[in-house]
Amino acid sequence: MIDTDVEPTVVLTDGEKNADPENLLASLPLKPQDRYKFIRSIGFGGMKGVLLVHDRDTGRDVAMAIMPDFRDRPLQDLNRFVREAQITAKLEHPNIVPVYDIGIDMSGSPFFTMKYLRGSSLAVVLKRLRAGDMEMMEKFPQSRLLQFYLRVCNAVAFAHSMGICHFDLKPGNIHCGDYGEVQVIDWGLAGDISTGLPNQIKGTPGYMAPELVSGTGKPGKAADIYALGGILYAILTLDSPLAGLPQQEILRRTVAGKIPQPSLLVPRLLPALEAVCMKAMALNPADRYSDPMEIRSDINAILAGYAAQAEQASAMRNCFLFLRRNLAAVTIIILLILSGVLAYLAFLVS
Repeated sequence: MIDTDVEPTVVLTDGEKNADPENLLASLPLKPQDRYKFIRSIGFGGMKGVLLVHDRDTGRDVAMAIMPDFRDRPLQDLNRFVREAQITAKLEHPNIVPVYDIGIDMSGSPFFTMKYLRGSSLAVVLKRLRAGDMEMMEKFPQSRLLQFYLRVCNAVAFAHSMGICHFDLKPGNIHCGDYGEVQVIDWGLAGDISTGLPNQIKGTPGYMAPELVSGTGKPGKAADIYALGGILYAILTLDSPLAGLPQQEILRRTVAGKIPQPSLLVPRLLPALEAVCMKAMALNPADRYSDPMEIRSDINAILAGYAAQAEQASAMRNCFLFLRRNLAAVTIIILLILSGVLAYLAFLVS
C-alpha cells in the first residue's frame, strides 16, 4: 500500500482551515479493540502508516491506515487523514480502493480499514521495467500498461462525476494487482468541489499542473487531467516527466511549459500516443482534454487503429490508417482487380 521509493508529495503552500481535533474525533465511532488482530506492518509514509490486520468480524485480512502520532502533527494532517477515508468511502468504483470501516481505537487514535492490495504500484513496475527486468517486461508490455491506464481514466472520470478531484495522481498512487486489478489509491489530498476546493498548491513535482505551481489557477479537474498526461508520459518513457532534475527546476520548467516530448527519450514512439500525452499536459488548461473519458476515447481509437483527436490527422493519415485496418480486405480487392485485368488482357490476346 505504501512505496517508499516513489516521487514524494509536496505541499508548497497551505491555506486549509483546520477543524477542531476534539470535535473531529468525537464524530468518529469508538471501535472494540479486539475486532482487528495485528499481522504485520506494511509500511509508513507521509502522514500515516498502514498495517495488515485480520478482521475477526468478517474473517478477512484488511489494510488498516493509522495515525498514532496525530497529537504531535499539524492539525491539518488529522483533517486530511479523516477526509481521505470519508472521500474514498464515497467513491464506490471497481478501480478505486474501497474503504470498509473508520473509527478511533481504545487509545483515541483514528484509523480506517480498506481492501488489502496485493501486487505493487505502477511506480515500482516502471522502475523495474526501466532496469530491464525481463519478468516485468513479459508481464507488463506497453499494451497492457495502456489497458491499465484506461481503467485509471475510468476511475478519475467517476470521481469527477461525484465532484471529487484527486490532486495527487501519479504512478505511486496507482496499484497494479497480481491478477490484473488496477486501483487508484491515496486520496488524502483530494478535494470535494461541492464543499469548495482548498486554495493551496499541492501534489508531486512532475505531475503538478502549471497553474497550481505558479499559484495562478484554482485547483480543479484540469489539474487531474494534467497529472493523467504525466502518468501516460511515464508509461511511454518508463520515467516521470523531467526526471532527474532538482525539484525547483522541475517546478520552474513546469510553469514554463518546457516538458520534453516523449519521443526525444523514446525515438520509436507512436506519434499518436505522444500527441495524447502532450495535449493532456498542455500549459493552458483550456487546451487540455476536458474530461478523462476523452483521453480514454483517444487511446481506444489508437489501439483500434484509428486517428486520435489529439493528432489532428490529415486526410492522408486517415487514409493510411484505413488501409492498415483493412489490409486483408484491401489485399483481396487488389488481387481480384489484378486477376480481372490479367484475364481481360488474356482475352484480348486470344
